[in-house]
Order: sequence, then C-alpha cells, then structure tokens
Amino acid sequence: MENAISSFDLEILAQKHDVRIWFCKKTGRRWSFIVGAGDQRPLPSELIYEAGDLGFFVQGESFDEIRLVDEIKELIARKNSIPA
Repeated sequence: MENAISSFDLEILAQKHDVRIWFCKKTGRRWSFIVGAGDQRPLPSELIYEAGDLGFFVQGESFDEIRLVDEIKELIARKNSIPA
C-alpha cells in the first residue's frame, strides 16, 4: 500500500484541510518517512492515524481530525482495492 499512496493523494488532503501531512513506515521503534505534502509549518507534528506499520502525521493549527482520519481510511481502502 505504501507505494500506492502518492504525494498527489496527500496534496489533495493537505490543501483541503490546510495542513502538512505525511506518512511513514515504522521500522523498529522509529518512523521512516515515505511521502508527504503541504506547506512546511513551524508546529509540532501529531500522529493522527496508525494502520499496522504505517502512520499518518499532521502539522496544522486547526483541522477536523475525525474527518481527516476518515478520509485517510477511505484513501487506504481505495488504494488497497486496486488490483496490482
């Protein structure tokens, strides 16, 4: 799945929610960056969704976390349903 989600997919979410968003893969106890989108922000990052060894991080002042997580889940489901 990590290869299926593109920076374009994340850019749409970043612009829609006015956040910086990226996802990483957990390797041991550390997170390894895969792809991200949105403007850099001088804010702390927040892990908002974890699915297995993948995590989605966000930087933003105010955003609807529940709605963003729902859209991330939809994106994952859509990308997982595409035949390889």
